[in-house]
Amino acid sequence: MRNALILVGLLSTGSALYACSSDPAPATPSDGGTEAATTDGGKADAKNDGGTGPGSSCANPIPADLGTQIDGAFTAEGQSVYYSVKVTPGDFMVISADTEATADTESTVVDTAISVFDATGAKLLAADDDAFPRVSTAASLDYKIPAGTTALCVQVTDFDTWSGGTPKLAADPSFKFFAGKIDTAAEVVTFDAEPNDTTAAAQAGKLKAFTTPPGAYNYIFGTLKDAADVDVFKFTVPTGATSVSVEVPPIGAPLQSGKSSYGSTMARFTATIKKADGTIVSELAPPAGQVEKMSGSLSSPVEPGDYFLAISRPAGIAPGANDFYSSFISFGTSNPAEAETTSGGNDTIATAQALTMTTSKTDPKVKDGYILAHLPTGDTLDNFSFPVGNGDKVSVACSAARDGSGLQAFKVELFVDGVSKQSETETATADVAWSAGTGASKPAVAITAAGTAVLQLSAGSVSNTNTGTYYLCGVHVAAP
Repeated sequence: MRNALILVGLLSTGSALYACSSDPAPATPSDGGTEAATTDGGKADAKNDGGTGPGSSCANPIPADLGTQIDGAFTAEGQSVYYSVKVTPGDFMVISADTEATADTESTVVDTAISVFDATGAKLLAADDDAFPRVSTAASLDYKIPAGTTALCVQVTDFDTWSGGTPKLAADPSFKFFAGKIDTAAEVVTFDAEPNDTTAAAQAGKLKAFTTPPGAYNYIFGTLKDAADVDVFKFTVPTGATSVSVEVPPIGAPLQSGKSSYGSTMARFTATIKKADGTIVSELAPPAGQVEKMSGSLSSPVEPGDYFLAISRPAGIAPGANDFYSSFISFGTSNPAEAETTSGGNDTIATAQALTMTTSKTDPKVKDGYILAHLPTGDTLDNFSFPVGNGDKVSVACSAARDGSGLQAFKVELFVDGVSKQSETETATADVAWSAGTGASKPAVAITAAGTAVLQLSAGSVSNTNTGTYYLCGVHVAAP
């Protein structure tokens, strides 16, 4: 999303998020990066691995001006290219290695990864595989320059090399390196301005509107200066919008090759959505002791009016030397709402609401159905039915607490003609995701005879502090 909404627009118009040079045209190094090949697989160690030309190591990097793209390309398996960037302590930066990758070309375009070091290459400061939220395989991260730092060395390599896999040279090995200072006054940026620690003193958040579907978005950057600091931002729901989403990137994590981390000394932040009276309608915090398994985003239904986003330090995370954060907030439309308006309307398999299934835009053999529903106290079950055929495979993705809802012990179960085929309960560390894809919590359900499937949803309880009772589901039926 960052490249689509910000970087591309910036480089064609010279405006928006970054304080760029007056000439945004890409600058190409004289050797085209062809002498930067390494001999040990280009692992993220910032050492000279055998190359001798510009870009071969942090000792011999390619100089990069802020706000200017530099064309680069790999010419050998496991190659790395190194860039030097002059910076100012306290500035927020974006650093990226953009490509032409799309959903249709990812298999042929290089999957870039970046590692940020101090000027000498001795200390790893940040690392990243893909932008967050992920829209392609191109790497991009946000970074706040720490005190005493005036220069960086940035290594660009491919994902397989970065993650310790088997290096390979992509059919399209080209990339565009970019490092730019974030313009805190830009239209699409809300930058933390104290005092903003309470709802009463909330900072007005900016929003950049879009019309299809109706909604708006903004990037948020800030710092939590001490253990008590909370940053509160006020947003007015745009006309026609029915949902809000807040991204929680991997701002901090163990700094090592193959792990994405923006380099903050605060591993993650807690995101809380409140109404003006202080009622919490959605909240997302990292699981205790398992910060890296925190969900990457919060999504909540909203009504017309004002909402407040509070960004705070999670319980148990002590203040560090560079506790910065970056996030992305967007308002838009959500899944179709359930038809049930009072408890009892779809509480049994026999009274299940028929789920609208439509042909997928990307695969004519797949039909998709989506749900936004609630399980308030006293409403124990929701049921949604849809037809299935012999040989079909049913994939399901559902979330409640992992999307900021106050529902606890949220359970998903699939029945076919009244017989349970598969079930799973959401946990604080794992999504409910049934599919044939990598990272699935369970496999897609194989259908052996035509019939009627029912997706049944339930919750064990509701949080005492978070009043959100919503959940979201997507159902995908693939024909053989």
